[in-house]
Amino acid sequence: MSTLLAFIGGLGLLLLAMSMGAGLEHFVDPPAMMIVFGGTTAAIFISFPLMHVLRVSSVLLQIFRADVESPGWIIGLMVRLSFKARQQSLLALEEDMKKVENRFIRLGLEMVIDGHPGPLIRDVLETELDFIQIRHRKGEHVFRAAGKLAPAFGLIGTVIGLVQMLLALAESSSGGSSTNALAKGMAVALMTTFYGTLLSNLFFVPISEKLRNRTDEETLTTQIAIEGVLMLQAGVNPRIIERKLNSFLPPQQRVSYYNEIIRRQRGGGGAPPPPA
Repeated sequence: MSTLLAFIGGLGLLLLAMSMGAGLEHFVDPPAMMIVFGGTTAAIFISFPLMHVLRVSSVLLQIFRADVESPGWIIGLMVRLSFKARQQSLLALEEDMKKVENRFIRLGLEMVIDGHPGPLIRDVLETELDFIQIRHRKGEHVFRAAGKLAPAFGLIGTVIGLVQMLLALAESSSGGSSTNALAKGMAVALMTTFYGTLLSNLFFVPISEKLRNRTDEETLTTQIAIEGVLMLQAGVNPRIIERKLNSFLPPQQRVSYYNEIIRRQRGGGGAPPPPA
């Protein structure tokens, strides 16, 4: 909701400021819109494959979904599975693996249960992570490119408007009356710059930054999962797993599942269910 409210609030304040001056109708300039909107759209379709651009609408929805949850649940899951593997065996984790909804973690656990060596598991998971990042950053690249192109077409529109002004000025110096044409040229010159900078700084650049932050958050979660799966495969002590995985997180996000599991086991309650 913060993203949506920020868009509405920022645009609303701009519209309010414009209406308090000359009026909103004076900021509507079809020629300037055609130059900036049309030029930017055409350049985006030239820069990227068609299907890549058409999928942008689904990527755009990612910025409005809830924030990525803290990866602390992965730490809890790995600690719990480590306890179970040490008490029974890695093969006993198969039922737990089927309950995990995260596709990436499920892949790692499947390789661990199948007995693959640690280096192979790391290689497969890191390759998967690399291509996840590539897929996620495609949408970010589209919006980042649009953020660069919109002001550029605003500058092109400014040049066009200045040319029109100079032509009108030349006509007026030769005895003609071209005050209207001079004003139109000036309007195009200024409005294209306005449209280009507005689109870039309020929409395209913030959206690309939001998508980049989403990718970074998911990358961190995936890196924690990789290390957790590898330590689980190596039979590392659950306390060490918790300490190592917590080192990925800032102090306020770190979790403590090890002591809770120990208390439950000593109390006869068994280990807690895996974190959701």
